[in-house]
Amino acid sequence: MTIYGSILPGSAILARIADKAAHLTIRAKQKLKILDWCKRHNGNISLTSRHFGIDRKTLRRWVKRYNQCGMYSLNDKSHRPHNLRKPTTDISIIIKVIKLRKQYPAWSKYKLKAMLKLEDINISESTIGRILTRYHLINQKISIKRQKASKRLKKRFVRGLKISSPGDMIQMDTKYIITIGGERMYQFTAIDVLTKLRILRVYRTQIAKNGKNFIDACLKEFPFKIKAIQTDNGSEFMKEFDQYLKQLNIIHYFTYPRHPKQNSYVENSHGSDEKEFYKQGNISSFLKDMQERIINWQNTWNNIRPHQALNYLTPNEYFKKWQTSRLPTKDIITLQT
Repeated sequence: MTIYGSILPGSAILARIADKAAHLTIRAKQKLKILDWCKRHNGNISLTSRHFGIDRKTLRRWVKRYNQCGMYSLNDKSHRPHNLRKPTTDISIIIKVIKLRKQYPAWSKYKLKAMLKLEDINISESTIGRILTRYHLINQKISIKRQKASKRLKKRFVRGLKISSPGDMIQMDTKYIITIGGERMYQFTAIDVLTKLRILRVYRTQIAKNGKNFIDACLKEFPFKIKAIQTDNGSEFMKEFDQYLKQLNIIHYFTYPRHPKQNSYVENSHGSDEKEFYKQGNISSFLKDMQERIINWQNTWNNIRPHQALNYLTPNEYFKKWQTSRLPTKDIITLQT
């Protein structure tokens, strides 16, 4: 007589889950070592948290999980949010986006937005991107390739770069100006890292075209040749701005995202602007008036204001001293941030 066995429904899935849980991740093994250290020190939570630099609440949560479910519970759980964003876009628009994407598979979400606008469909690029992602209409290989290419095109902040003469490094950034009427203007700032000489301009908009015009002002007013410029990753320093620097054979360095300390000289100067210029009532709602005031402040900064970093010389005095005596090695600046 032959006896045939039977398989419980869903047992294969349960077996796979159990097999996955039976493997400790590298992170879980690290947690286990920390808990073992804690146990050897009489379960002292405060001592363990100080020793490993871990929050006590986190450590208590690990201990509780370990005591209740064992070491495999230390594996990281899914970080997927509980309340996922539900699509609110009309189904007819989604169908139109999918149809356009299939018709033009190499076109970006920005081009698709322009096409939809011709049909009086106003939809953001991010929404189009989410639709393309949700319906698997993005070629991941091409997307990753483009991301890597864009990263290669940018020269990033160089740690340890030595600044030994004026113009070796100019840091640029923009600062928001809120007028009395609540409108926004933008201060474009360029500062020479060695001499602290600055060029300042004010514009209505924060666009690459204004950035290009600002370069012309810097080339005209800085009394030395500009060899390299460092900016953040703002849109005003892309496109026309970046292309113009390439035409001028000026190296364009970018800071890493969310690292303002890499542009510390221009950031610190903006702090001085806020305290010594704007908070002293030098704000106007008229662009022409604001431009005149910022030029006067530029003259004060370069020719009147003593700078502690320059041994209480003005930037122009320091530059003239550099021209005549060529400052000693101790005045060479090394970018370390």
